[in-house]
Amino acid sequence: MKNSSPFPMKSKLVLLGSLVLLAAGIYFGGVQNLTEEQEQIEPNQAALSLSQGTPVNFVSQGDESASSGSDLVATYSYLYGKYQVKVYANRKFSMPTDLEIELLRMDAAALDQLYTQIPLEERGKVKRASFPYAKLEVAGKVIYKKFEDLTQQERESLGC
Repeated sequence: MKNSSPFPMKSKLVLLGSLVLLAAGIYFGGVQNLTEEQEQIEPNQAALSLSQGTPVNFVSQGDESASSGSDLVATYSYLYGKYQVKVYANRKFSMPTDLEIELLRMDAAALDQLYTQIPLEERGKVKRASFPYAKLEVAGKVIYKKFEDLTQQERESLGC
C-alpha cells in the first residue's frame, strides 16, 4: 500500500487556492485602506498641526474658496476624535503636565473656531468640544484643575 496522506490531492489544491486568495485579499485590502487613509490625511494640514501641538488658525480668509459644510463637518469630526483621545487618555491614573493641559486648551480653542465655521444646520451632526479643566489663579500662579476635583469654595469663586 502506498503512503497515502490523510487529505486527497483535490483538498490540498482547494486549500492552497484558498490561502492564496486570502493572502491576496489581505494584501490588496490593506493597500487600499492605506491609500484611502493617506488621501484623507495628506490634504488635512489642520489635523497635522493639531496633532503636533501647534496652534491652528481655522479662520478662513476672504480670498480663499469656502469649504462646503460637509467637508467642515468631516474635518471637525476627525479632529474632535483625536482631541477626545488626548483628553481622556489615562484620565483616572495620571495628571498631565501644565504644558500638556495648555496644549489641550489651544486644541479646544482651535476646535471651537472650526465649530463656529460650520453652518448652523450642520452643527447638529457634531458635538461641540469642551475643555475639561478649570483655570484657577492661586497665589499669583495659574493652575488647571479637573472640574470634578474642584472644592466647593473653588466652584463658588468660579461661579459654578
